[in-house]
Amino acid sequence: MSNTASQGRPKRETHLSVLLLTPVIIWSTVFPLSKLVLGAIPPTSLAALRFSVGSVCLLGYAVYVFSSQEVFASLRRRWKTYLVLGFIGIFMNNFLQNLGLNLSTASSTSLLGTTDPIFAVLLSAVILGEPLTKRKVLGLLAAFIGVYFVTTNGQWFTDWGQSSGNLLVIGAALSYSIYTILSKQVLHHEEPPIVVAWTTTIGALGLAVVALILDRGQSWGTLTTSHKLIIAYLSVVPTSVSVVAYFYLLQRIQASQAAVTLFLIPVFSIIWSVALLGEVLTPAMIVGGVLIISGVWLTMIKGRSAARPKAF
Repeated sequence: MSNTASQGRPKRETHLSVLLLTPVIIWSTVFPLSKLVLGAIPPTSLAALRFSVGSVCLLGYAVYVFSSQEVFASLRRRWKTYLVLGFIGIFMNNFLQNLGLNLSTASSTSLLGTTDPIFAVLLSAVILGEPLTKRKVLGLLAAFIGVYFVTTNGQWFTDWGQSSGNLLVIGAALSYSIYTILSKQVLHHEEPPIVVAWTTTIGALGLAVVALILDRGQSWGTLTTSHKLIIAYLSVVPTSVSVVAYFYLLQRIQASQAAVTLFLIPVFSIIWSVALLGEVLTPAMIVGGVLIISGVWLTMIKGRSAARPKAF
């Protein structure tokens, strides 16, 4: 009987790992679809709409799973922490990321957006004194060389508009790495879905305020039905539904398996970008992309914990 159970377990985990590709593929659509609508809606307004709707869905899920008493008790205990995390991890991350995406390509943004673990490793070593192994140092070097190739397309200052956009995306990744480090402590005491729900809500409020200030008076008259459907999709599916699905699957498979699938996000995102936007991959981007993904993988393998998903 136990033999049958043990034989069935690997098949079940393989099945769940395949299912995990669903949120990964959904997250990979965020950058190319956002790029499609950015010509019709300002970057900050897009982020504000996405996360305002997404935060309502995430809060609803948290209340459904844990009860409203527990969710609001967590806010009373940790509101200062959630305020800081929401500002750094949701507001700053998505404010900079959308501004960068508006100036750069979806392919470059998807690659540079995966570098937050690299900055987290570096900051953890500098601030927390965590040891840097040879493997991590090699990963850092590979990733930063890759960042150089993707950011500059191998030719420094030839396209300052795109390069400045890429630098904004790197700033977004840096802000999320700070969020990752700061959230480690609170995640020992609070449920991850509750933490994500409150930080997303606070970040969404910040984005809404800034959008009202920066984008006041700008016309949204060029929004087509297709644009509106894309915005609705971005607000609900990748921002909340995929996050909930990811949490569900994380409870049932090993964290290392989940971590591996996340490396496919920029790969799928580039495929979408080429297909939907007609973006062209240059040799420098391909080399840089391989170096970034390899570098991030080197810094994350062995002992990686089940981190909550990034709110793409």
